[in-house]
Amino acid sequence: MPAYFHPRLQETRRVAANRLRRLLRFWPQTLFHLVAWSALLALIGAGVARIDGDRIGLVLRLLAQQPFVIALAFAAFGFAMCRSATLALLTELRLGWWGAAPVPERATRRSLHLNAILLTVFGNVVILFVLGGIVLLSRRSTPWFAPIFAAASVGFWLGSGAGYLVVRRLGKLRQARVAQTHSSAALLPLPMLDHPQLRNLPDWQRRETVRRWRSGGRNWQFIALGILVPMGMPLLPLGGLLLLGAALIWYGLALRSSEDTLVRATQLFAALPLPFARFAAGTLRYPLFAWVCTSVFGALGLLLQSAKWPVVVAFVATIGLGGLLSLCLSWRYRHRPHLARVRAGAEVALLLLLGYQFPFLAPPLAAALAARHYYVARSLA
Repeated sequence: MPAYFHPRLQETRRVAANRLRRLLRFWPQTLFHLVAWSALLALIGAGVARIDGDRIGLVLRLLAQQPFVIALAFAAFGFAMCRSATLALLTELRLGWWGAAPVPERATRRSLHLNAILLTVFGNVVILFVLGGIVLLSRRSTPWFAPIFAAASVGFWLGSGAGYLVVRRLGKLRQARVAQTHSSAALLPLPMLDHPQLRNLPDWQRRETVRRWRSGGRNWQFIALGILVPMGMPLLPLGGLLLLGAALIWYGLALRSSEDTLVRATQLFAALPLPFARFAAGTLRYPLFAWVCTSVFGALGLLLQSAKWPVVVAFVATIGLGGLLSLCLSWRYRHRPHLARVRAGAEVALLLLLGYQFPFLAPPLAAALAARHYYVARSLA
C-alpha cells in the first residue's frame, strides 16, 4: 500500500531518533551542552527583562492604527518564507536523490501541504510569543495586542498561502528553468578576488550572488523597505535611507549565497585533501569584498541622513563583526549548515542584548566568538 506522505518524512523521523540516541549515549557531552545553553538562555532572559516594554508598546500602539500596513508587511514576510521553504523542499524531492524513487505524486503533494502548514503555524506562534513577551514587559495597558496580532496573523497566513500556491503553480521544472534564465555573469571582472590556488571559489560565490539578485531573491525585502519609508521625508535623507537599505539587503544576500556556496563546496571537495586554512582563505575573499562595498554605500547613506561619524564607524564595525561571526559559524558547521543558522540566531540575540546594556562589551565578545568558532573549525578539519 503506498504511503500517505512522502518517505522523506519517515527518513526525517529516523534521523531525529538516531540523533536522540546519540545524545543519550554521549550523556556527559549532552549534559555540558545543556548547562551551557541554560546559562545562555538565563543571560538572554536577564537582558530581556531589563528592556522597557512600554516604549515598544508605544510604537505598536501607533502601528495598530494602520492594520493594513501591518498585514501587508507580514504578508510579504509569509510569502517569502513559505515560497522559499516550499521551493527548496520541492527541489530536493524531485531533483535530489529522492527524485529517482517511485513516490506517488499525491504523496509528494500532501507532504508539501503539511510542510507549508507546519511552517506557517510555527511562524504564527513565534509572532504570538514575541507580542506576548512585550506585553509581559509592559507595565501599562496593552490594547494594541489584539488588533496587531489579528492583522499580523491574517496577513501572515494569506502571504504564506500565496507563496505556496505560486510554487505549486509554477512547478519544479518550470521554476528551475525560470531561475536559470537569469545570467550569473558579473558586469565587471575582479581578478583581485581570485585565490592563487582556489580561484574558482570566489567566482562561484560571486556568480551565485548575482544569480539570486537578478532572479529577485530579495524582492520581498525591498517591498518591506518601501512600506517602512516615512511619508513626506525630504529627498536627500530619503535617498540615504534607500541607499542604506539596498546595501544591507544586498549584503545579506551576498553573505547567505557565500555561505551556501561554502557548504556545497565542502561536499564537492569531501574526497580531496584540502587544507582548511586554504579553504577558509578562498571562501573569505568575496564576503570581505561584499563587506567593503556595503560599508562604503551604507556609510554614504548614513551621511546623507546627517548621521555622526561615530554612528558610521559603529555601523561598519557591526556589519563586519556580524558577517565574520556568521562566516566562522558556517566554517565550523559546514557539514551541518542548519546548526550554524540556529547558533547564529542565538549568539546574535545575545550580542544585541549585551550591546543594549553594555555597548562596549559587545564587539570584543563578537570577535572572541568568531575566533573560537574558527579555531574549532580548523581543529575539526
